[in-house]
Amino acid sequence: MDTLNRQEYALYAVAWAFVFALVPLLYLLQALSQGDSFSWHTVFQTWLGILPFLVLFLLHSGVAAPLFQKKKYPAYIAVTLMLLALFAVYCFSTGNRPPQPEPGMPPIGGPFGWGEDRPAPPDGRRPVTPEVMKVIMGVLVLAVNLGVKAMFNALRSEQKMQELRAENLGKQLEMLRYQINPHFFMNTLNNIHALVDIDPEKAKESIEEFSKLMRIVLYDGTAPTIPLARELDYMRHYVSLMRLRYPESVKIRLSFPEEAGGAEVPPLVMASFVENAFKHGISYEAASSIDVSIALENRQILFRCTNTVHGEAPSGGHGIGLANIRKRLELMYGDAYQLETGQEGGRFSVLLVIPEREAAV
Repeated sequence: MDTLNRQEYALYAVAWAFVFALVPLLYLLQALSQGDSFSWHTVFQTWLGILPFLVLFLLHSGVAAPLFQKKKYPAYIAVTLMLLALFAVYCFSTGNRPPQPEPGMPPIGGPFGWGEDRPAPPDGRRPVTPEVMKVIMGVLVLAVNLGVKAMFNALRSEQKMQELRAENLGKQLEMLRYQINPHFFMNTLNNIHALVDIDPEKAKESIEEFSKLMRIVLYDGTAPTIPLARELDYMRHYVSLMRLRYPESVKIRLSFPEEAGGAEVPPLVMASFVENAFKHGISYEAASSIDVSIALENRQILFRCTNTVHGEAPSGGHGIGLANIRKRLELMYGDAYQLETGQEGGRFSVLLVIPEREAAV
């Protein structure tokens, strides 16, 4: 249980403790002002009258409110209406039962509206019955509970966003240290240098690719999400530069959607798997290939990357680390993502499924 959950439950506990503690205090003040004797029996009777509201609150908080948080609005409305209906049936079936005083003592009106029947208003309007008032109070209890849930959900979202920003910053630094490492710079610049005399136009294109790649790393790496189109650009630039290092016999196939729409992704997560495929899947002595595909289906982004494996498969490395990638995905999507890795038939594969996400505010 995280800190915000504990704070939320503590708030509920304090609020209900205050309600129950207020009952004897009000009865004591009434007894002192009217010269009557104080009766714990009446207090217990009043507490029994409050218990149905507590049960209604607990059922709403534990059963109905989570449906609202998961945006299952029809289910939330149905469950809430059912709870209110059961509560109303209970209220009307039990009627307006005032706290019963101890034998020999006069009835107590008390601060809760019980006592003799009240006269009708002089204009002839029908007064609101105690049963209806209880149902209205029940609705208010649920509204307050939902409001508190919404407040803590907003705090959780802000906390996750702050954690995500810190995680993205650490990822960017780690990317610059390990993924886009000095060897990559040196090899790429050497390849470009060799092209200057052989193919000047190709050298210019490679320098431009290199510049675009570094611009994405430096300026987009700390954002919570970036457009999918920007992530695709990064992978195209990276693959274009890596092709300079390998012969034509190395097969590199990319299958990207023509239109990315408004899809958003965490920056450089999919690119990390592509870089890992080059790191572990290419050999100069044996046939090698890398296949990368991205598709948009049913408001989900499907990323697949497979590569040949030469020697031992990478054990949990994956550049910035599979554990770190999972942590970032959990911060972003909770349980609404799928990440599977495995090796079969001399090929290592990655499947990542994440929901489309609007730009973070």
